[in-house]
Amino acid sequence: MDIRALHPIKDRQIVGAVFATAADYVTLETGAAPDDKTVVEFFDERPPSVGPDDALHFGLFEDDNPMGLLGICFGYPEPTDCYIGLLLLCKDARGLGFGPKALAHATNVARARGMKRQLVAVLDENPKGRAFWNREGFVLDQTFAPTDDRHTRHRLIRAI
Repeated sequence: MDIRALHPIKDRQIVGAVFATAADYVTLETGAAPDDKTVVEFFDERPPSVGPDDALHFGLFEDDNPMGLLGICFGYPEPTDCYIGLLLLCKDARGLGFGPKALAHATNVARARGMKRQLVAVLDENPKGRAFWNREGFVLDQTFAPTDDRHTRHRLIRAI
C-alpha cells in the first residue's frame, strides 16, 4: 500500500471516487449519498482552533488504485493531540489490512510532530468501526449525546 498526501484541488476526483465506493458509510453518517460537497468538506472541515497547516489529508493506494482516505489534524482538543477525522476504506479494501497500515502512518506522522495522544470519534451505529479502533488499542474517553444529526458519538483515545 502506498500512502500519499492529497491536494485539495488536484486530487478532488480521487477523493470523490473513494467516497463513491464507500457511499454506505457516508449515507450512514449524513443520511445522503456523497456528492461534491462531501469532497470539499473532507479538505475543509476542521475544528476552529486548527489551522490549515495542522490538517493533513492522505490517499491510500494499491497499484495506483485509490483504496481509502485518511484525514488527521494536530493540536485538537489538546496541544499534543492528534485527531483522526476520517479513516475511510473503499468497500473492496475493508478487512485486507489497509486500516492498520493507515493508522500506523497516522501514528508515525503524529509522533514526528510531537503528539502524545490520538483520538477518534465513532458513530454508535458503526460497531465494526468501533471494534477496529478497540483492536488498535483505543479506549472510550467520552460519549456525546445525539445532536441535530441524530448520532451518538463515542470519542476513543490512546496514548502514542
